[in-house]
Amino acid sequence: MAIYNELHSSSQEIINIQIVIDTDAITTDYPKPSKDPAKPTGLPHNYMYMVATRSDVITGSGTANISIKANVGDIIRWHAVSEYSNFDSAVVIYNLAQFGGTTVFNNLTFSVYTRQGILPVDRDALPVGFSTQNFWFNQANVINTGTEYYNVQFALYVRHRDFVDPILFGYYYWDPTVTVQN
Repeated sequence: MAIYNELHSSSQEIINIQIVIDTDAITTDYPKPSKDPAKPTGLPHNYMYMVATRSDVITGSGTANISIKANVGDIIRWHAVSEYSNFDSAVVIYNLAQFGGTTVFNNLTFSVYTRQGILPVDRDALPVGFSTQNFWFNQANVINTGTEYYNVQFALYVRHRDFVDPILFGYYYWDPTVTVQN
C-alpha cells in the first residue's frame, strides 16, 4: 500500500510545521516586551520548538530550526500554539520576514478555515462530538531550494482573572532557518 501511495501521490504537497511556544518562560524572562508589532522583542531559540511529520523532516524536529524535504510548488503551513494550547496564554504568528539566505518561500498568507472539529462529549474523551471551529495558520509557496533565514514574529496574549478576554502581553520574534531540499 505504501508504494501505491508514493507512486500515486500528488506532485504538490502541504508541509505542516507545528510551533509550540513556551509562553510562561517568555513572560517570566522578558516581562517588558515591545508593544509595537513593527519592532518586536527578539528571543533566543530556547523558547520555541518546531515539528513536522517524519517524512518531511531532514533534521531539527523539536528545535527552533528545522530542515525539511520539499519540492518547488509545495506549500508550507506554520501553525503556532502556546504550551497551553492557546487556552490561558495564546500566540498568533503575524509575520514571517526574510533577512538572509536564499528565498525558498513566498506569497505568505494568513488563513482561517471554519470547519467541523472534534469535541469530547459530557466530560468523557470518548465518544466525541463535532462542533464548528476555526483553524488558522500562515501559508507560503515553496519556490526554491536552499536555506532561508527569517524572523517569525508573533503576538503573545495572556489571560488575567479580572478580564474575560485575553489581553496583549507583547510582540516577539526569533530568527529560525528553514532549509528546503528535494
